[in-house]
Amino acid sequence: MGMGAALRGLGAIMKGGKKTSPTISSVKPSVHKTKRNQKRALMKEQFDKQKSRNLSDKKMGKKEMTLTEYANRKLTTNEKNKIKASSRRIERDSKADGGPITPRDINKNGKTDGFERARAKGMAEGMGRQFRDSKASGGKATHKTKDGRTVKKGLYYYMNRAKKRGTSKPGKGSVTDKALKQSAKTAKKD
Repeated sequence: MGMGAALRGLGAIMKGGKKTSPTISSVKPSVHKTKRNQKRALMKEQFDKQKSRNLSDKKMGKKEMTLTEYANRKLTTNEKNKIKASSRRIERDSKADGGPITPRDINKNGKTDGFERARAKGMAEGMGRQFRDSKASGGKATHKTKDGRTVKKGLYYYMNRAKKRGTSKPGKGSVTDKALKQSAKTAKKD
């Protein structure tokens, strides 16, 4: 019953007259009151449409394809375009994801400092992506030499890496005599 009808009925009762509000039978009930029943009705309607399509296909002599026949059928141009568009969309989405976030050397000092790692970690959390810190995960403990051997990373590996990067200190550098003597013990003998 509407609000206006209720007020009219209340006013009539207060005046002492007869209640003139509409009866329940004159109000049309909605067909499907709950969301669940509305969804069921929609699904039933779609099911009936599909059923009628299948019946009309059978009447017209169209036979149902097996899975292999469906896979081997000749595609129309429209179907090919839809497949291309969906593959482009998937490719774009996977590129947008881009994998884990790693820290960048912002101040160009040849190593990732604590603030650079913290910045990358915050970015990864904010973007809902994985954070990978090469320092925390350890990285690889070995490397390939020029002559093809796989050896443990040591003093000479890091010295040569600093030379390549251009971050090695001029003159004697930061390598001590003690460190050079110790690494000479495990160096390859010619």
